[in-house]
Amino acid sequence: MDAADTRKRALQGSVWTLFGYGGAQVLRLGSNLVLAYLLFPSAFGVMALVTVFMQGLQMFSEVGIGPSIIQNSKGDDREFLDTAWTIQILRGFALWIFSCLLSWPASVFFGTNDPSGSDLLYILPVIGFSSVLGGFNSTAVFSLNRHLRIASLTWLELIPQAISVLGMIVWAMIWPSVWAMVSGWLIYSLVRLPLSHWLNRPLRNRIAWDRSCARELLHFGKWIFFGTIVAFLSGSLDRILMGRLLTLDELGVYSIALTFARVGVEVSTRLSHTVLFPVLAKSQHDPTTLVGQSIQARSLILLAGGAIVNGFAIFSPVFFGLLYDSRYAAAGTIAQWLSILVWSSILLSSMERVPLALGHPRALFTSNLISIFGYGLALPLYHFAGLPGFIIGISSGLILAHVVLLAWIPIRRNDIFTQSLRFTLLYGFYAGVCIYVLRGQSPHFSSFEKIFYPLACSTIPCAIAARIALRRLKTKP
Repeated sequence: MDAADTRKRALQGSVWTLFGYGGAQVLRLGSNLVLAYLLFPSAFGVMALVTVFMQGLQMFSEVGIGPSIIQNSKGDDREFLDTAWTIQILRGFALWIFSCLLSWPASVFFGTNDPSGSDLLYILPVIGFSSVLGGFNSTAVFSLNRHLRIASLTWLELIPQAISVLGMIVWAMIWPSVWAMVSGWLIYSLVRLPLSHWLNRPLRNRIAWDRSCARELLHFGKWIFFGTIVAFLSGSLDRILMGRLLTLDELGVYSIALTFARVGVEVSTRLSHTVLFPVLAKSQHDPTTLVGQSIQARSLILLAGGAIVNGFAIFSPVFFGLLYDSRYAAAGTIAQWLSILVWSSILLSSMERVPLALGHPRALFTSNLISIFGYGLALPLYHFAGLPGFIIGISSGLILAHVVLLAWIPIRRNDIFTQSLRFTLLYGFYAGVCIYVLRGQSPHFSSFEKIFYPLACSTIPCAIAARIALRRLKTKP
């Protein structure tokens, strides 16, 4: 694949990634709104804890297989792919056993704070079985990503999600409980499994074991494995701690705010993983080109991610006030504070694929380990300043991890640091001024103005970012 074809596929991949993510967010928003009325906040609180374990299982099940297939020169070799598939299956079964063993201590730990937490005893083994199903997914998922065939990957995500959303809503109407959400994850895994193999036709994965291939996979993946454990704690420890500090009703409101506040970081992470990493991996033997490409691409990722974070930080009180009932009213203010955490995550996620493309997976482990130190500040700050202090403490760990990760990038570190600082000051100043002015003037606004002005202020950065991004994509070689 020549440079022009790579650029064309990268641009098409970016469009499909954003389309797929937009479709996924529409499905998520719709299901979240419907389930919020059919269920109750404590159900979302239980599901927030369950989601922590599900995300951990999904992260552990990869063991670096995806990045290995994308990055390795043998990524299209049949024996390499079949060996990777075999490892993936074994890992899936191991994780299911682990989730069963974890269910009792988890139910006791969280059940002491709220009786609903004891449901984890039954939910975790059921949820854990999704890792078995995920282990049998075809390696086509990674091969398509390797060759930037993002359109097929997009449908592979959207179709199972749409069916699972329908299943959750029907279940919640018949039996309104947290099991409606649990069923959604199982339905998603059951639908995605055959679809992944259909995309792999006429080839079929088979059980195989090649020592040299396994050695390469496990050598590259060992730091990914340790890194995912640390990343799981870094990204999910807040909900684990909140499960002890808050009631499940309060945790449910927090988790709903976090779900929508994280839109910006999920966009940037998907672009970095699905489009940027395969492109950078092709330049892994030329660090100068690789870092130059990453700086150009990162500016667009920060531009888009920051605009989304800004928009939601400004509009979130109106968003939750209009679409949710009074039980979830506090989510608007929580989401504004979470925007600080989300932006810190974007700064980190938008650059972590650079050392990975250079063949340094240990960098992710190190940066994720550093980010956990933020929780050492979060707990005392929570007792001093409540939830805002907790969020600022976690964010400080991510900022420190961002600085540490720069050490793994061989050249132009100052350019990357300056890039992060410039976008932070720009978006931080704009959001701060808008929120301050809107809060001060809101008592004097009419009902229409209370919606119009926050919407206008949140739309402006998104419109500007879209215009700049389109112009750069057309002109940059």
